[in-house]
Amino acid sequence: MKNFLSVIVITKNEEENLSRCLSSVGGLADEVVVVDSGSTDKTLEIATRFGAKIYKRHFDNYSNQRNFAISKTTGEWVLSMDADEEISDGLALEIKQVVKSQGADGYLIPRINIIFGAEIKHSRWSPDKHIWLFRKSRGKFRNLIHEEVDVNGRVEELKGAKIHHSHKSVFEFVAMTNKYTDIEAREILKNGYNFSFMKLLYLPLRSFFGRFILKQGFRDGWRGFVLSYLRAVYQFIVWVKVWEKS
Repeated sequence: MKNFLSVIVITKNEEENLSRCLSSVGGLADEVVVVDSGSTDKTLEIATRFGAKIYKRHFDNYSNQRNFAISKTTGEWVLSMDADEEISDGLALEIKQVVKSQGADGYLIPRINIIFGAEIKHSRWSPDKHIWLFRKSRGKFRNLIHEEVDVNGRVEELKGAKIHHSHKSVFEFVAMTNKYTDIEAREILKNGYNFSFMKLLYLPLRSFFGRFILKQGFRDGWRGFVLSYLRAVYQFIVWVKVWEKS
C-alpha cells in the first residue's frame, strides 16, 4: 500500500512532550520517523510504543538533522513536527485532503505558540506561519537554526493550526538561548561578519522596541514584556559571543 504521509520528528530528551505529539498525528501518518541525538530519558521508549522508525544521529545542526529524517521517509508527503508540537483536529482534516490531491507542492501552516502557560498573540510570536507540509521530492531544509523549507513548486496555505507548547519557564528559555546563540555566533563569523560595538548596542534595543512596541507585545501583559526583554538579551549574547570567538 502506498504511503502518502510521513511525519518526521527530531528528538533529544523529549519524554515530557513526545506522547502528546505522536498521539496527535496517530490517525494521520502512514509512518513516523524519529531521529534522536542521544536521549537519556524515556524518549526512545515512547517512540517505540507509537511504532515510530527510530534513527540515531549526532546533532550538528537542525537542517541537517531534519534533512536526514526526510531521507529515511517513504511517503510522498512529509509533515515536519517538533516534539513539543501537536496538530489541531481541523489541521488533521485539511492534511488528509491535500495529501491526496494534485494541488500545491508545499503548505504554510499557522502555529499557535503557548509560552509561560498562555497563548502569545503579539511581539512577533504571531502570526507564525511556515512551510511544514511538503512533497518529499520538492522540499529541503536550510539554515542552521530557525530552519526553513525551500520548496521547488507552488505553495499554498492551510487554515488549521499547529499548537506549539514552547518554553514553560524562564529557565527553559535561558537554556535555549545559550544553545542557539552559540550556533548563531558561529554562523555570523562563518559568513564573514565581524564583531561590532554598534551592533552589540543597537540590535538588542531594536529587538525590544520592535517586539514590545511595534508588534504590540505589551498586549500580552507581563509575558509580552518578559519575552521582548529576553529576546533583546538574546541579541546581546549573540554579539558578545561573536566578540569572544573572534
